[in-house]
Order: sequence, then C-alpha cells, then structure tokens
Amino acid sequence: MDFFTSLLKAYEKAEETGLVDQQKGDSEAVLLPIYHTSLKSNGKNIISVKLDQDGGFYKAEFMANNQTIIFPVTVDSVARSGSNPAPHPLVDKFSYYVSEVSQSQYNDFHKQFANWIAYCEEGEVKDFLIKIQHFILQPDFLSSILHSLYGEHYQREGLKITYSDSAGKDKTIDLSAYFLEFSIVQFQDLKDESVTSYKALHQSFISFIIANRDNLGICNISGRTEQITNKHRGLMGNAKIISVSNKGEAYKGRFKEREDVFSVGYETSEKIHLMIKYLLENKNSSTWLGTSQYLINWFSDDLANESQLDIVKPVFDDLFEDDEDEEDSLLSIKPNEENRQIGSSFIKGRKLFSSDATYYVAILNKTSNGRIALKYFRQLQVSQLLKNLEIWQENYSWEVRAKAGDKTPTFNEIISAAYGVDRERYLELDNDSFRSDQYQQLVTALIDGKSMPSSIVKKLENNIKQRQKYPKHWYQVQQVSLGILHKQNGREFAPMLDHEETDRSYLFGRLLAVYELIETQRYALDSGSQERITNAERYWTAYTGQPAKMMNHLENKVKPYEEVLKLNRPGIWHKLEKERAEIIQLLSPLFTDKEFAQPLDYKFIFGYYAEKKFYYAKQVKESEE
Repeated sequence: MDFFTSLLKAYEKAEETGLVDQQKGDSEAVLLPIYHTSLKSNGKNIISVKLDQDGGFYKAEFMANNQTIIFPVTVDSVARSGSNPAPHPLVDKFSYYVSEVSQSQYNDFHKQFANWIAYCEEGEVKDFLIKIQHFILQPDFLSSILHSLYGEHYQREGLKITYSDSAGKDKTIDLSAYFLEFSIVQFQDLKDESVTSYKALHQSFISFIIANRDNLGICNISGRTEQITNKHRGLMGNAKIISVSNKGEAYKGRFKEREDVFSVGYETSEKIHLMIKYLLENKNSSTWLGTSQYLINWFSDDLANESQLDIVKPVFDDLFEDDEDEEDSLLSIKPNEENRQIGSSFIKGRKLFSSDATYYVAILNKTSNGRIALKYFRQLQVSQLLKNLEIWQENYSWEVRAKAGDKTPTFNEIISAAYGVDRERYLELDNDSFRSDQYQQLVTALIDGKSMPSSIVKKLENNIKQRQKYPKHWYQVQQVSLGILHKQNGREFAPMLDHEETDRSYLFGRLLAVYELIETQRYALDSGSQERITNAERYWTAYTGQPAKMMNHLENKVKPYEEVLKLNRPGIWHKLEKERAEIIQLLSPLFTDKEFAQPLDYKFIFGYYAEKKFYYAKQVKESEE
C-alpha cells in the first residue's frame, strides 16, 4: 500500500473508531473533521466572543495561551493567498467582519455564511448560526467587542486600537489579524457550545460542502468519484506534500495541463492531509529529526500510538549525566530479564497493538517554503517490527550505570557520540541537515532489519582512540561505543573480563587499564586531592597508535606510583601487579609477531573496560566479606 492510500485508510479507520473530532483537552492533538482546520492561541491572536442564550452580546476576551480552536474552511480559504484571499465560512480574522476594512472581503464572507445557513434544515445548528449572524450584522457589533476588551476609554482607526494599559501608558494594537471565535452560553441543556466544541455544527458544514460539489471525476488515490481539486492544504506553513510544478517542462509532451498529471479528490485530499497533521501534532506519533524533518509512525489498530512505541528514543533517557563515578559506573550489574524484553526498551506505555497489525513509518522533510518531500516510507507487520527491534536491542545494548539491565542508546546519543563536539553541557552537532541525514540512516537500518550504518561504526572506532577530545563527555562516547561495537565482524565481547582472551588489542586495552588504576589508586591516598588526569589518559591516542612503544613509556611513568602503593596499599598493589603479570604473559607469544607494534583496533576498549570493571567489582566483593 502506498503512502497516501495508507493515510486515507488510517483516517477512515479513525472515523469508524470515533477518533475524529475527539477533543480531550488543549494539550492533546485532535484529528480534525474534514473541511475544518485548527489554530492555537498564543494569548494575542484570538478573541473569544460569547453570546447569551438569546444571541445577545455577553462578553469578549482574549483567548488564553495554548488553547486551540477548530473551525470550518473551504478549498479556497484553507491555503489562501494573494491580494483578495477567500474568507473562511464562520471564524476568521477580524478584518473580514468589518466592511470599512475591505468591502469585497466583507461581502464574500457574508454571502458564504448566508449560503450555509440557507442550506441548513431547521434545528439547533441553524439556530446557532442565525444567532451569530444576527450579532455580527448589528451596527454596534464592533463597539460591543471593543468596550468589553478595553472599556470605554479607547480610540480606534479602522481596527487599530489605542488604549491605556495598567501603568497608564498608551498602547496601540492592530486587531485586524486577530481571529474571532464564537460561543453561546448555556446553548444546549445548560451547556456552553462554541464553534470549536459543537460537533453537530461540524457535521452540518461537511454536509453543506458535499451537497455543493462540482467538477466531479475519479480520484487516483481512492478510486472514488469526488470533486477533483488542485488546491491542497499546507502542512508545515504553506509547504505542501501534494503539488504540481508550475514549470511546463515538467509535464508538457505527456499532459496538456498540469492538473492532468494526478487527479486527487477534495475529500481524499482532506483526509490525507488531516491525518498527517494529526500525526505531526500527536506527541506519541511524531519525532523531530532536526531542521524541518519529522518522523511519523502509527499502527493499523493503534492510530494514536497510545502504546508510545518510540524507535528513535528508547526508554532510559538521559543516562549520560556527568556525575560519573568510576567505581559506581563499573560495578557488576545483574541483568533483569524483564528489561531484556522488547517492550521495556521501545514501548513506554502499555502494548495496545496486536502482533498481526501493520506498522507504518515515514520521514517528511520540508525542502522549501512550498514543498514537502517524502524521504522514507515503510510498512511492515508488527511481528516483523518486533523482531527487528529485538535484534537491534540485542546487538546494540550495553550495561548501564546504576540501572538494572542493558541500555539501548537513542539515535540522538549514537549520532552525538559519533559526530558531536565535546562542549560544556553536551556533545553538540551544529549541522542540523547532517544530523537529519544520520537519523534517516538509522531509522532505515532499524526498520529494514539491517546493521548499524558502517559510517557510524567506523567513526566510533576512531573516536574511542581519541579520549583527549572528550574531557567532559568521555563516559557517553565510551558507553555508546561499547554498545555499538561489542558485536562486530563476527566477534562478541561481554562486560565481564575474559582471562583467556588472547587478542592483541584486547590485551593492550587491559594493560592500559592497569596503568590507569595504579595511578588513580596512588592519587586516592591523598585526602582531598583534586581529580587529576592520569598518564594513561594523557597518552591514550599515542598508545592506541603505537602500543609497543608507549607500553614501555607508561611502564616508566607509573614506577613512582607503584612504590607508594607497595608501601601504603600492598593489597591493592599485589592485585594490580597480578593482573599486569597475567597480561604480559599472554602478550609474550606475540612479541615476535610483525604486527605486534601495529595500531590497536576497536577491541582494545573492551579489554580496558572489562579490566577496570573486574578491579572495582572485586574491591566491592572483598569489602563485603
């Protein structure tokens, strides 16, 4: 099923399940009914006009911040532009209600409004509309609203209002672009009804549009007879996902007119665009990938993604806070089987989709002010999705500090560790376009059941050899790298120390950890001493590039610290010396190998990590005995 058909089916499924026009609160996204749009208040762009039961003026007030209104639109008004933009049928900018601003816009507004009222059958909806019409046609319509907003002391020029604020200072405000939203107090069974909340009103307008269809033809997406349109909603501002080029060379020779390229029904267009709009606005189904790129996803039986499955950001967020404690971060962690289950990593809520459902994921990118590109679209059975997620989790997870179980790094953590620059608070990547491309590569790999992109793997392999580049966030780079690299090239490494491993890079990594531990344990003898950079850290890059040469150099560097430990902490000294002797013994057969002095590969980090973990875990065990 193609992208547009999938969206159309999703909307029609939502109609069946009652998700359309379901208003739960101002913070929740609403899947709008067709031929309607929404607008969020910023505290100074919408005026709420309230009428009493008889249609008389009650009060007007500026709508509070973050409240959302829903109102009807037409094919001409939903993406209006130009010198004489078409009016919305009921709720619109203040300028459309005042003839002195634009007589033509005023006439168009009232003509369209009157046609809707004439279409309505007698009943509560028609009564609602007539009361609003009666009010906005009254001579004192404008003054009633302004008196309610500013009192009697104000001056106006058109819709520019000058008034005194609470401090007594004159302020001028232009109300022409403010929207007017109407409600009637205790309209129905003592319940207030507004244009936003009145669902019967919404259905009435839908019926009105359907009754006045023209230009009928076959929609190439739905296959149904509909009103064919070449005007489509914008989704990110005025940027559209369905559009035809204005340049004749794009279609001439095959089609007579640009509209002949692709026939889309107005109803189908509305359902597709409103479904995308909902998915973008719903916090559970949309993820910003940087710049103007978004990922949207949904299930055939969980359209709102209330299960909160998030492939971009698994649970256990913000693990890489820099309160790093060497001992605490490397203590032995007992795996929690429940945390190995797929739902525990990628699903934040309760699993509401079935295994035989279909999962859909797409990446949309705003390429210009007028165009949105579909960069990626996949659909697959949930059973396959869960299998791919499980494989991803198994291949790219590592134990985490002070947590039970393993942690799968988020896409952002992977990208930041691979390409980020170490700054005071975060690993930062300034190129949003590049970050977006990396997100797409990761999404594609995970959903399609492929391995981690090789470019990211190679970058992490390089980064772990350059510890000095990460003075603030080395722990994050290390942990992400361990998770991504521990199953590469047919080899698998575990957090636990393998005393029988003879890989050269692994052994040199163990030795580097011993050098570091000798020095840090010597520093620990000085009470109140400041944290110091060890020689192992200082010569880290050189050591990974020339291990044989730097091994001798570090041996000489740590000798003074060895002597102090022998005298003051002989137990610690003997443990570290035993580890060093074991490593040297395992390295001995390799001394004559011509590759002995070659640069280390990524496996050194696993020897380094395991050796330190072994040391700290043993220290804790002995202290508890």
